[in-house]
Amino acid sequence: MVKLKLVAENEVAAARRPRAVKPRGVTPKSEQTRLVILEAAVESINRFGIRGANLARVAEIAGVTRGCLQYYFMTSEEILIALARYVSQRNWEAYEAQAVNPPEGRSVIEFAIDLVASPASDRYRVTQLELLTAARTMPILRPVLEEGARLVEEQSKRFTARLFGNANLADTPQFRAARDLTALVNDWLFIKVFPDQREERIAEVRAALRVALHTLWRLPALDADPAATKPRVRVGAGRAPSAVER
Repeated sequence: MVKLKLVAENEVAAARRPRAVKPRGVTPKSEQTRLVILEAAVESINRFGIRGANLARVAEIAGVTRGCLQYYFMTSEEILIALARYVSQRNWEAYEAQAVNPPEGRSVIEFAIDLVASPASDRYRVTQLELLTAARTMPILRPVLEEGARLVEEQSKRFTARLFGNANLADTPQFRAARDLTALVNDWLFIKVFPDQREERIAEVRAALRVALHTLWRLPALDADPAATKPRVRVGAGRAPSAVER
């Protein structure tokens, strides 16, 4: 009897111990559900800001139960971390999709300048800027955003190789400066409040950005005398020639 009692107690103790969780297998259906949740998080941030990426709201927009959502992401922080990787990838895919088939009969550099100087302010870019702002007070996001930035650096080399036939071009000071200047201007335009004539003001800034990008492209080195360069800038139909054209 004593022996039976000890066995029973051991069985109860074993039942109370936490069981090892089996790794979750990735299936096409589970991956699709995960993407639906991430897209819902993008939509939530676009509509309500970074605070909108809470579990209840994301689950509601995704059309899934709270339990289903927490199978993939237990906390809001986990959603934001996955989202930081996701939107970096989606933003870059938008550029690559346009770069696959550049228009025939047009200068490659002209096409590249149009590509980087006029990005669409779409929902993924809105989300990425919200995440960058949130990272100031959420240190957990910084390593993920840095990882995404390194990925973009690698992708930019493949992009440059495809467009110009020279992957090393992405490492030149002119290329890096042009890309950083473009990001700086477009991020500023995104948050800038124009009291009036918003579209006209944005067009003016982007026209100036195109001139700056042409100038950077023609500089033999960043320490060269800008007065020695004479960039030739194409202007759109119906637009007056720029004062810097020669």
